[in-house]
Amino acid sequence: MQNEIINATVKDLPIIYQLFEEAIHFQRKNNYVGWNSYDKDFIKADINNGLLYKITRNEDILGIFSICYSDELIWRENENSDAIYLHRIVLNQRFKGEKIFQKILDWSILLAKEKKLKSIRMDTWADNEKIISYYKSYGFKFIENYTTPATEDLPIQHRNLRVALLQLDIDYSDFSFDSLKKINIKQEFATINLYWSQKIIGKTNGQLIKLAKGKGEIKWHKHDDQDELFILYKGNLTIQLRDRKIEMYEGDMFIVPKGIEHCPRADEEVEFLIMGLSVTSGSAVCNRNNSI
Repeated sequence: MQNEIINATVKDLPIIYQLFEEAIHFQRKNNYVGWNSYDKDFIKADINNGLLYKITRNEDILGIFSICYSDELIWRENENSDAIYLHRIVLNQRFKGEKIFQKILDWSILLAKEKKLKSIRMDTWADNEKIISYYKSYGFKFIENYTTPATEDLPIQHRNLRVALLQLDIDYSDFSFDSLKKINIKQEFATINLYWSQKIIGKTNGQLIKLAKGKGEIKWHKHDDQDELFILYKGNLTIQLRDRKIEMYEGDMFIVPKGIEHCPRADEEVEFLIMGLSVTSGSAVCNRNNSI
């Protein structure tokens, strides 16, 4: 059976905790700079937000990792909502030598291309030259070292931590859409496994056609450069505005004008189409913890 990357669930927590503990033991045994502990609350939050993924083969979990699309605390003025951030990567030592990280990176690059993002970013321990060289071997370049702030927005073990910031730029030379290809929207929805992310399925007259699934609530945000058109295919979606709530049902369409703050919410899973000039941000904000 081929490897598969899918969302982790709360049922996976025992093996996830085991992988973290094994990683800490491995780092200490080899005298590597690394984790002293891990934050279970952050792991649970990533699962609840649909941001923690597992790479599986049959019943085995080969590795886990988290993603997000914004990391202002660490990347500061370099944060432009144009990157995917990889965090908390833990590989199962039982499958050492199978290039599990390469599989994670290939998946991340494809997701970045679908969302028209510019790069993959991550941070790791600045004093661990071995792991920095490891990521460089996959094409990441060193940006800078940075000492994280002593803020309650970060877990205790990630405060005042010296990290190396790494970035892999996306090559779009081999990525384009076939304008004459027929697309089945139901099949495209079935491939989406991250809530509130946007999958580009086409482009017409300068407008991107995007699909997304949603469940729960994302942060309040606005788009100063474009209107945002929603067409609901499945479920009940609430578009919260500051002065009203727009209840959408299957078949409904609603346009959020540019500059208007809004916050989509769905109690159960919804599927919807969006049109706009670019991939819009406002979802998947970083849930910080140590990264390797």
